[in-house]
Amino acid sequence: MLLPKRLLLLATKREKGTIYLRASSRINYGLAGAVLMELASKDKVDIRKKKLIVVDSKPTGTAYLDYALKRITQAKSNKKAKYWVQKLGNNKLRKQVYRDLVDEDMVKDDSFHFLGIFPIRRYPIENVEAVDQLVRDVQKAVFTEEIAQVEENRTVLLLGLLNTCQLTSILFTSEDKKEAKKRIKAIMESNVLANSVSEAVQAVDSAVVTAVAATSAATSSSSS
Repeated sequence: MLLPKRLLLLATKREKGTIYLRASSRINYGLAGAVLMELASKDKVDIRKKKLIVVDSKPTGTAYLDYALKRITQAKSNKKAKYWVQKLGNNKLRKQVYRDLVDEDMVKDDSFHFLGIFPIRRYPIENVEAVDQLVRDVQKAVFTEEIAQVEENRTVLLLGLLNTCQLTSILFTSEDKKEAKKRIKAIMESNVLANSVSEAVQAVDSAVVTAVAATSAATSSSSS
């Protein structure tokens, strides 16, 4: 399963079908970061001198990945990951990922219009068993004795996004979440990931934090 799908499933409340409050201000940027990581893991893009470089512009067959790849390819100059996280991180991307999850029967589209005017988006989890397994995979990866033994590379990549989107405390008990955050940080700083992907992880994490801070500052400024 692609990284954006995994991240969005873990950020979605199972019965209500909305994003967890603690992740709500970060999830769109996190999804954009997941797209960049997915492209990096597919050897479509690379990070060189902190800038995103296209190394293979051939389409992947996934609409939102190909949209991002096309935009990056057509840019007049090479941009930092921060730029692309801010450009790609929006509700449109989230809806595209949810649409794929609906098509795969992972979630159900219970969206409606309040008072017939205001759209309310809800996507309750339909395949609970698959999400439970996803959570178990994450927990196992975090507390395994040897991270290099984790078979699924995307599970390792997902760990960094969990911390970035403040989802760690949701997936771990109050007793484990502090240690989980430490272990995730150590894993992200280890040499288990290929250099290009590791740089993408670091760049995305920094980009999401910067994007959230910029959005918060703009909101505060407009309300004052």
